[in-house]
Amino acid sequence: MGCRLVRGMLAGFVATLVISMIMILRLSAGIIPWYDPIEIMNLAAQDLLGTPDSRWVAWAIHFAVGTLAWGLLFGLLAPFLPGRSDARCGLLFGLITWLVVMVTVFPMAGSGLFGMGFGLVAPLSTLLAHVVFGLVVGSMYARSRGVC
Repeated sequence: MGCRLVRGMLAGFVATLVISMIMILRLSAGIIPWYDPIEIMNLAAQDLLGTPDSRWVAWAIHFAVGTLAWGLLFGLLAPFLPGRSDARCGLLFGLITWLVVMVTVFPMAGSGLFGMGFGLVAPLSTLLAHVVFGLVVGSMYARSRGVC
């Protein structure tokens, strides 16, 4: 079981890195610049945890959640998720994580259920990011067989 958790954290870190790079590229290119998930995380952390207004804190939380929370959870659940491949299990996991974020983080950030306060772009782009996250976490989990 310990090996599954290590593999899950490794996969979660890589998947978080991938979606973070995509997000940075999107914002740098000026594509939907008014929608910044890290700023949403910053607002949610201020409200929920009382953290200072800090993008660094938001980035740290973003990577901690992706690596520790989601990565460890994937490592625990991977053998029980339906699907013939780890990538398919990851895709399902990505959809589940998206749903959790839509009903927790966005409302805590003050943008309403499914982030509809930001319009349709928020839930759709977040869905795309979580699908990519799920596919990467599942694929990296499969590739890390034999790591430990």
